[in-house]
Amino acid sequence: MSKKAIFQILIEFIAALFILSLPLLMLFRQDSLFVRPADLLVPHLLFCFCIIGIYFLHAYVLFPKLYLQKKYLLYFSSLIIILIFLIVTRPFDKFMLRKNEMQYPREMPPPPPWNFQKKGIPPPMKPRADFISVFLYLLIIVISVIKETNKKLQETTKRALQAEAEKAQAELSFLKAQVNPHFLYNTLNNIYTLAIIKDDHTGPSIMKLSNIMRYITDEANHDFVGLQNEIDCITDFISLQKLRLTKKTTLEYRLEGLIGNQQIAPLILMAFVENVFKYGISNHKCGDLVIHINVTDTSINFYCKNVLYPDKKNTERTGIGLENTKKRLQYIYPNKHVLNVSDHDGFFTVNLTIHF
Repeated sequence: MSKKAIFQILIEFIAALFILSLPLLMLFRQDSLFVRPADLLVPHLLFCFCIIGIYFLHAYVLFPKLYLQKKYLLYFSSLIIILIFLIVTRPFDKFMLRKNEMQYPREMPPPPPWNFQKKGIPPPMKPRADFISVFLYLLIIVISVIKETNKKLQETTKRALQAEAEKAQAELSFLKAQVNPHFLYNTLNNIYTLAIIKDDHTGPSIMKLSNIMRYITDEANHDFVGLQNEIDCITDFISLQKLRLTKKTTLEYRLEGLIGNQQIAPLILMAFVENVFKYGISNHKCGDLVIHINVTDTSINFYCKNVLYPDKKNTERTGIGLENTKKRLQYIYPNKHVLNVSDHDGFFTVNLTIHF
C-alpha cells in the first residue's frame, strides 16, 4: 500500500473519530456532579471503533471485493449480517446506559418523567432496536458507496483523459513523421520523376498523398473512424512508399475479408506500417516486407514482418513508437486485443488482433 493511501486512511479515521466524538461533548454539562466526559471515554471509544470499523470494512473490503466484482448475493448478505450484529450488540444503547448509570447512581435512581408520574401513565417501553446505531450504519454505508462510486468515476475520467492525451500525442507524432521535409522530399521527388517521364501514376500518386494528409489532419481527430478509411490510408501510404523501393526489396501486402461498418481507433495500424518501411529497408541488402490484414465481422488481425538491420536496430524511433501504441491499445481496447511483438531470428514481427 502506498504512503498516499495510508495517509488517506489515517485522515478518514481521524475525521470519523472527531465527528463521532461530538456527542460526547454535547451530552454532558460542565456543572454535572456525577459525570465527567472522561468517565465515558472508554465506552464511547468502543462505540466509535465499532462504527468506524464497519465503515472501513465496507469501504475497503465489501464494496471493492464483492460489489464491484459483481458478487451481489455475498455483498448484501454481509450487510445483513452486520446489521443483525448491531441490533444484537446495541453499541449506542449500551453507551447511553453507561452514561445514565453514572449520572444517576444506584442510591439515586432517576425519577420518571413528570408528565407520566402525575398522570399515572407507565413510562414508555425501552425500544427493541438501537435506532441510533442502525441509522449511523445506514449513513456510513451511503457515504461509503458515494465515496467509492465517485472514486471510480474519477478513475474512469482520468483514464479517458489520458487516452485522449495519448491519442493526441500519437496524431501529432505521426503527423510530424509524415510531413517532415525528408518524407515530403522523397515522395515529391518520386512524383516529380514520374511527371518527367510522363508516367500514368503521377496523378494518382499526388491524389494518394493528398488523401493521406486529409485523413491525418481531419478524420484522425475522432475517437473512432471507419475501418475502410484506415485501410485506405494504409493502402495509399504503402503505394507511395513503393515508389522508393529498389529491386533489392520485395513487398507482400495482402488484404483479406469484407469491410463493412466496422469502427477502429485512428492510426493504430499505421504505427506498425510506418515502422516496417522505416526500419525494414536497406539500399545495400536484400530484404522482404510482409503486411497482412485479415478482417472479419467481429475482429481484425494485422501481421507485419521485416528484416532487422544492425545499422537501424538501435536507431532512435521518432515516429509514433511501439510503446505509445501499446498504451493506446490498453486504454482504447482493454481486454479486447492481443499484441505479440518479436525481434528474434533477425526478423521483427508484429501480430495484432483487435476485437470490435
